[in-house]
Amino acid sequence: MKKKGLFFSFLLFIVCSFSLLAENFPQKASKVEDFIPKGWKSVVVKKGDLNKDKIDDVVLVIQKDDAKNFEKSEDNTIFNYNPMAILVLFKDKNSQYNLISKNENGFIVSKDKALVEQLETLSSPDLDDDLSKSISIKNDTLRLLTRSEYVKGARVTEYIFRYQNNKFELIGLEYKYWHTSTDYAVDIAYSINFSTKKLIGTKDISGVRTDETKVEKVEKNIDVKDKYILDTMAQDTGIKILEKYDN
Repeated sequence: MKKKGLFFSFLLFIVCSFSLLAENFPQKASKVEDFIPKGWKSVVVKKGDLNKDKIDDVVLVIQKDDAKNFEKSEDNTIFNYNPMAILVLFKDKNSQYNLISKNENGFIVSKDKALVEQLETLSSPDLDDDLSKSISIKNDTLRLLTRSEYVKGARVTEYIFRYQNNKFELIGLEYKYWHTSTDYAVDIAYSINFSTKKLIGTKDISGVRTDETKVEKVEKNIDVKDKYILDTMAQDTGIKILEKYDN
């Protein structure tokens, strides 16, 4: 009995620990600022109609502002590792904002964390510091553009979500990857449509020192069974999707 009591006490401690890590966001508020917890700051506020009611909704990207999450490198460069979160707020006819979706699972990380660990982070298509360009609302869809940098290469991914079945489901993924080695330059572009269940893409491999070129075109139907939801997307979800359907 004593061991069982200790087990449940430990389990309660773990549950409480996770609860302390999560932020308590309001379900409804009259101002966007009310969804930004104390000790956090706004990074992007993007407006647009996401549920076809002709009222502008809001996509809010926020980042914690805690000095403990700043680190100094050997060359005295300051890196910001503070966590980030994405919230989607629907505005109703009473001018109230309703929290419809949130992701604080590390799907999007800070620019510095992404740089050091070669992870995806929100990116402007113009490669400037205006992160508002990394999010777009088009044809009732929410689009997030991310980029990850490698040695002599990069990866750009656009995630396309639509609000359906009372959640933001991933309906499309646009993926580009390029890398240059001593001998070859690799350029890959894939487009996955989860609504039509199709994958279309190309692989272009060219010789750096020769005229050798190999282009492979890919077009196939895919067996889509899993649903990918904005709330549960993780840092590696995009890569896992490609690994699953590119075979």
